[in-house]
This record gives sequence, structure tokens and C-alpha cells, in this order.
Amino acid sequence: MCYDMFSRHFITRTYFLLISGTEASSPVNVSVIVDVIPVAGRPEVILATCTTSRTKPAAEVSWNLGALSDSVKVSTNTVKHLDGTFTATSSLIATPTVQMNQQLVQCVIRHAAMKEELEVDHKIIVHYPPQLVFVTPFKTLSNAEVFQCEADANPAATHFSWHSTNQTIPNDDIKTEENKLYFLKLTSELNGLYTCEASNEYGTGIGSLYWKKGEKTEDYHSEL
Repeated sequence: MCYDMFSRHFITRTYFLLISGTEASSPVNVSVIVDVIPVAGRPEVILATCTTSRTKPAAEVSWNLGALSDSVKVSTNTVKHLDGTFTATSSLIATPTVQMNQQLVQCVIRHAAMKEELEVDHKIIVHYPPQLVFVTPFKTLSNAEVFQCEADANPAATHFSWHSTNQTIPNDDIKTEENKLYFLKLTSELNGLYTCEASNEYGTGIGSLYWKKGEKTEDYHSEL
């Protein structure tokens, strides 16, 4: 069985394995835990810890790291308890980067009472501010021209603000709704550069477009 828990700073996946044999504790409790979600650009941190608790004899815990093989360190530890059982842990340590987000790793458990090794999948989660911000056309049934602001960020951007070099936004000709910009009247007076600021709790990114009446708009993006 697998139980999943998620909160702002805590992720755990726990597996209970029923193992036969006089030398093995039953069940074996295997968990993958993230105490604090890593943030890109911040100092070295534990990305995830895999633990087997109260086994006898001790289990062997290791990782299949895939694309992260050259960018993380592994720290392992085994503790013997007074009742003769063992808790083994293995932690992934690294300086978090945007590229690490959503990378799949596997915690590998080996134990004398298990016929086959157990592989527990875990996706690395890294938080980061908006990296790329795009302003793109948005299809609508109305007569207005509509553009939406999209950002590559984790967690997703939740605040959007629009600005123009020659317009006060909103006004009678332009309105905004969250990440969307509406040109209600398609007049040459609205020609100009428009920018969107997309923000999450870690920072802000900026994207822009140049709008000109009757012409295809040019969209830009920013990269931090």
C-alpha cells in the first residue's frame, strides 16, 4: 500500500511490505520524505530522504539518479535500535536548480528477506520564480483582441499586472482580467509596447508585446 501526503513543506510516500522469514521484521516501512521544498538559487539542501525503519537485518538503501547522477551527493546512515532492529536512511544533497524540477529518481531497497529489490519512484520538486514570461494571443468570440500572459514558474504565478508606455491601464479602450489583456477598441491610439509582470512568492518575471492596429503583434519574453 502507498500513502501520499503533501503540504507546503512536507512530502512523504510510505510503503508497507509484508515480508516472510524469521529474520525480517514485518511489515517493512519505507518512506521518501522532503522536509523543506528546495528553492532554486538557494544554498545546498537535502532534496529527499529515503528511509527503511525497524528492519532486521538492516536493509540496504541506494538511489537510481538518472539525469541527476552528476549533480547530487548521496549521504547514507544506518542506526541499530535496542530491540535489534535497524533504521537505514539515504539522502540526496544538492544546490537546487530549475533544471532539477520534475526529474525522476528512484530509491532502491534491498533486504535479505526480499526476493527482488524494491524501486520507489520519486519526482524532485524545486520551487523557483518566473523564468520565462510569454504574452500570446488568446482566442475569443468577442470583437476585442485578447492576449494572455503565461509564465514558467513553480508554484504557478498568481499575480499579474499590465503596463504600457503610453496608456493608463485599465481605461475605456483597454481592460484586464487576471492574466488577460483586452483591446476593446482597435484604434491606432493604442499602438505601443505593453508589458506583463507575472509574480509568485519567489519573484517576478516580465513579458511584453508590441501592438499596432491591423498588424500582427510581436510577442516577447523575458528570462531571469
